[in-house]
Amino acid sequence: MNISMTKASMVAALLILSFWMSGAIIALLIIGLLITSHEFGHWLVARRAGIEVPIFSVGFGRADQARVLGKFCGTEFQIRPFPLGGFVAPEPSSYQRASIGARAAVLAAGPLMNLFIAVLLFFCLFAGRGVPRVEGIKDVYVGGLSETVAIAAQNGIAAGDIILSVNGAPIEKAEQVSAALAENRLKAVRLTLERDGTRKIVDVVPNEEGKIGIQMAYHLQRSLKQVTWSEAAFYALSETTGMIKSTLSSYGDLIAGRNLDQLSSIVGIVAEGGKQVDAGMIEAVYFTSMLSIALAILNALPLPGLDGGQLFLLAIERYRGRPLSAAAQGKMVAAVVLALVGLTFYALYNDYVWLLGKFWAVPAFVVTLCLVFYALLPFLNKFRQRFAQPRDKS
Repeated sequence: MNISMTKASMVAALLILSFWMSGAIIALLIIGLLITSHEFGHWLVARRAGIEVPIFSVGFGRADQARVLGKFCGTEFQIRPFPLGGFVAPEPSSYQRASIGARAAVLAAGPLMNLFIAVLLFFCLFAGRGVPRVEGIKDVYVGGLSETVAIAAQNGIAAGDIILSVNGAPIEKAEQVSAALAENRLKAVRLTLERDGTRKIVDVVPNEEGKIGIQMAYHLQRSLKQVTWSEAAFYALSETTGMIKSTLSSYGDLIAGRNLDQLSSIVGIVAEGGKQVDAGMIEAVYFTSMLSIALAILNALPLPGLDGGQLFLLAIERYRGRPLSAAAQGKMVAAVVLALVGLTFYALYNDYVWLLGKFWAVPAFVVTLCLVFYALLPFLNKFRQRFAQPRDKS
């Protein structure tokens, strides 16, 4: 097969995919840039602290797949095939020789960089465009269809349909629709909908619970308040603080076992991010800032393997006068990694249910598990060979 033709076909396919899924691809790139920026924070403070950092990689992959962009401040900057993030690799002995304070500053720099990015994005938005203010609800629409109640779907109602009126009464709030359906259990209800600028009337009969199988949502009517640069900085800090509080609350619910069905993996984040990017610049900035703050707080959690966990281990080292043994640290990291992997697969299943429905979610999830296992086979074989006990040949 002609290799140049194959490459040309791949490029054409990627261009077509980019045209149809531009929002999702941009969202994926945003995630990669946020993670790379997080690592840049580590690198910047490490160099200031005199810690040697031989490698800074944008993207993941094997070392033999890396392309070297250049060398700066003793660091080789690389690009690797998988662009979802990146990593820095401090020289172990140089890192261990640094003081506990210097190492703590390096670890804290990643989350702080993500918080700084959120503030900077909000500042640029507010100073350049203005501060978004909610004036009210623009319209009420069908946010999704139920998997268990199919009345709406059977009558041709689709996600995205705007609900203009119920039995002739104009709709201004989502609660009006729910109340009207509940009041007309097992009775015909006339809905006036709008789809792609065209109006249509649909008659439905709610079940005995007053439901037709729709999830309500609404678009907000916003305006932009023009502000000075100093006011933009104030609003940026205020918005970031509010997002930090809401993110901490979400993590608290997760730890307490609440709202687990809302847990989302990278698949759901990219899908939602694609919608936000396609919706416009303001939505894209809020999505990126929210994601950056979530990344900062996640890494700040005192869990081994994360920045916060490493800070916790440094605190133990300072208290004891010596670090925990490598074996103890390895066991703690392994336990946390297993828990995070479990949560990731649970979130992935949630996303498949949301995107594909319950019927297709299970086979898609099984296929994903098989692909992940196949991708990890080389690492599992190395692990097995490393720890395999030699047989007794006597």
